[in-house]
Amino acid sequence: MRTSTLSKALACSAIGMSLVASAGGAPVRWAQVGGTSVNAGLAGPAGSPIERTWFSADGRRLYAALQDGETWLSADAGLSWTLADPDTTEPRAAIEPIGSEGRHFRATVRNPYRPGVAYALGEHLYRSDDGGGEWTNLTALGGGSVIGRWQSMIAISPADPSLIVVSNSRGLWKSYDEGITWSSLNSGLPNFPVARFQAVDGSSALALESDALGRLELHRASSGALWRTARAGPRPSSRLPRGDLERVHNPEPLVPRGYAVSHRVWRDGRPLTGDLTGCGDGASCIGEGITALRANGRLWAGTTNGRIWVSRDDGATWALSWVDAEGRPVTDLWAHPSQQDAALAVAGGRVLRSTNSGASWFDISGNLPDSDWSAVTGHAAGESVFVGGSRGVYYCRVSLTQPGPAGAWTEITGALAAGAAMDLALDPLRGRLYASLPGHGVFWTRLPRVASALRAVSAADFSETAAAPGSLLTVLGVEAGRASADGRAAPILDVGDGRTQLQVPFGVRGRSLRLGLQAADVNHVVEMPLGRVAPAVFVVSGEALVLDAGTGSLIDWERPARAGASVLVMMAGLGAVDPPWPAGVAAPERAAPRPRARIEARLDGMPLEVLSARLAAGYTGVYVVEAAIPADARPGSARLVISADAQPSEPVELVIGSPRR
Repeated sequence: MRTSTLSKALACSAIGMSLVASAGGAPVRWAQVGGTSVNAGLAGPAGSPIERTWFSADGRRLYAALQDGETWLSADAGLSWTLADPDTTEPRAAIEPIGSEGRHFRATVRNPYRPGVAYALGEHLYRSDDGGGEWTNLTALGGGSVIGRWQSMIAISPADPSLIVVSNSRGLWKSYDEGITWSSLNSGLPNFPVARFQAVDGSSALALESDALGRLELHRASSGALWRTARAGPRPSSRLPRGDLERVHNPEPLVPRGYAVSHRVWRDGRPLTGDLTGCGDGASCIGEGITALRANGRLWAGTTNGRIWVSRDDGATWALSWVDAEGRPVTDLWAHPSQQDAALAVAGGRVLRSTNSGASWFDISGNLPDSDWSAVTGHAAGESVFVGGSRGVYYCRVSLTQPGPAGAWTEITGALAAGAAMDLALDPLRGRLYASLPGHGVFWTRLPRVASALRAVSAADFSETAAAPGSLLTVLGVEAGRASADGRAAPILDVGDGRTQLQVPFGVRGRSLRLGLQAADVNHVVEMPLGRVAPAVFVVSGEALVLDAGTGSLIDWERPARAGASVLVMMAGLGAVDPPWPAGVAAPERAAPRPRARIEARLDGMPLEVLSARLAAGYTGVYVVEAAIPADARPGSARLVISADAQPSEPVELVIGSPRR
């Protein structure tokens, strides 16, 4: 891949759509992403767990009780659904229980319309045609279940005894032939799982994490976009001791890679803290734990009993930063990606802001309605804060880096289904705000103020971080014809879609960088921190550009890295090189310049042998680091970090396979 191709790949990953919305201005328009169900490789689309389903006594109506307490009814055997009137009751079809049948069955029931026929509910669904003497598994397929595991209730139609409906951990399922073949009823139900966003930016595929179905990714097919379950490594908390697992918050909070939380913070399998809830180890403390963890050069942790903790030394020590007087939970935290002192929190129904590393917090709730707000996110360049919860989505304008008053809060819920927002995520590259609504799915709206905000990000991973000599930067909000960096000409590599990609000259020095960009008759200035190095691994469409050194293929779950082999990591920001090389010129095929910085690599915290580091031949501003994977590396997902002069890159996922024999 040459420079122009790389530039186009990065630009294409951030192309926005034409939907226009305005926070605090014209009515906000939201568009749905995917649908309300998930492709999980079953007999049809899957959804959240459903505990109860039943037919009316005459068999004309089918009912399903969802997790949010709502009951929905269908008059056409599940083809379409309407919300049931909670004040209207009607007799249910009689299902005669038999009892439990051993450890494999939760319950057994007799089909009152078919003599001798009974069903057993357990991990699978079973049927007996001799009153319970022998049982046939109706749902097992290839070591799994064709409709999902752990059946909770069965409904049998009085109008057609061959029609059965089963609720389970994956939603609602129907069979017209007593369990021989199955179809899904989840598509028509508002049964999308409760889910939180993974990191969202223009370089990543949109992904969610749900307790019910695990990792969900947006997949674009010929029929349109849909959600599907994705292969992922174990949950961060899965390796915690039993006592800590009892204190893992449900739903489990998303944490930075390498971390896990219970009532304390863990990293790479070791505890960083004591009990941050201050509750102790009694039975009354089982429900108390950490609800949020964020990292931005600081570590920020929130707890169920209203405490915020901050570590300024990578977890070595922690300071109690804020306590809610009534012990109400901290439901979410946001940390500025590059300004380490800036953070937001939703705690006790209020929105808090700190601009001094948590030394003080200021309530910026203002006219925001009282509610159990569950999510907060912000954008510094756009001076925007967004909160979501059971009352919908609200926005206000406020500086996130300097003390000062906040503007008035404006509701931007618009026509979002049911209003309640479980989580929010901001994609600053495309100027999109995403909202995850339990039951109803994911929606997005465009925010012109964020999309047009002038700022510079790393062209490798789109992070708002410091620049370095030789860095590749993408400047958002301007299409420039000329560029300079501290008065030196900065080569422009690509222009389009409201952004400019350029390379910082290798000769810049100091602690700050002043970019000048000339577009038509307008001059723009962007200032940003400058370091000797600013290491970043290239990420495109959510995949780190890490290649197998032997084959050149991209490392992923289908083609994992081989233990005992080596990988090539495509990077930017490794700083000055020897011999010196001009910016804007592709590196030579032979004797490529090498970075002056000391390059190190770690896999899950363990050092790797760095075999070489150099400018990538044929690329402009791109480095390639070759690192050896130990022969005894454990198969599975691991966290890869490349450091330059002890400054680490953001971690990326590296999938390790078994060594060849």
